[in-house]
Amino acid sequence: MDEHQGESSRGSGLYVDVENLQSHGQAVIQSLVEHWPDKAPAPSRLTLYVRANQVELWRLWAASRFSDLEVVVKGTQHFSMTSTKNSADIAIATNAMADLIAGRVAHVALLSDDSDFISLYGAVRDEPEIPLSDGKVPFLWIVTDREGSLSTTVKQFFPYDELHVVSIECADAQSAVASESSESDWSEMAKAVVEDIPVGPFKSTDCQPVIKANWPNHSIASAGGPAFGSEFKNNIWPVLESWGGKIRNPGNNPVQYEMTTEAKNTLG
Repeated sequence: MDEHQGESSRGSGLYVDVENLQSHGQAVIQSLVEHWPDKAPAPSRLTLYVRANQVELWRLWAASRFSDLEVVVKGTQHFSMTSTKNSADIAIATNAMADLIAGRVAHVALLSDDSDFISLYGAVRDEPEIPLSDGKVPFLWIVTDREGSLSTTVKQFFPYDELHVVSIECADAQSAVASESSESDWSEMAKAVVEDIPVGPFKSTDCQPVIKANWPNHSIASAGGPAFGSEFKNNIWPVLESWGGKIRNPGNNPVQYEMTTEAKNTLG
């Protein structure tokens, strides 16, 4: 492989240990991508490591927000807390090294507060097949400023030029603003559903053809049934409910929604 072939067209591979970020995951990822540090090339590939039963949901979320990136979502099966942590660490390390050596990415950017990844940095630094980037190891470690996180150790010893700290408070604030700005999109989808779905009972998946017809490029247009149902419940249904939509079987699954005359009347 030519070490520099396509170097200018390849960006960073961003590898995210989502569970390590806990409830801040989405906010931190979005803030980081939108305000990318100049210590590494802008990302071209995003790989998320999540619980195995949440793969489709995270893929849906990431694809809808980062349409210009190649998105990969890998699930980690939970058998025990210890084995889960180790298997996730191993997957991130092996995938990052493989992508870098194969030329799928030009730089590794790791988002995690887990200090165990120091060994991955050493492997990238010592691999003769991986050229330096402007005299530096093509590796950026991204950690958060959470109190009590393992990133304290990383920040104490890791090379400053290859380390970036993300503010949790700023990321959460930026995410809140972004959520507010997207509410109009869900309202428009809710309007389309009210126009097309007749009065009476319906399932969330009955609304997917409506979304696909009006927003064919939106990620939920082609999402799997469970993922679409989750997005519908969390984003579109609250709007419909505020307009008078009803749930026929509260507290039971699967949910049975009902389109009402009251909801229809909101369209004038």
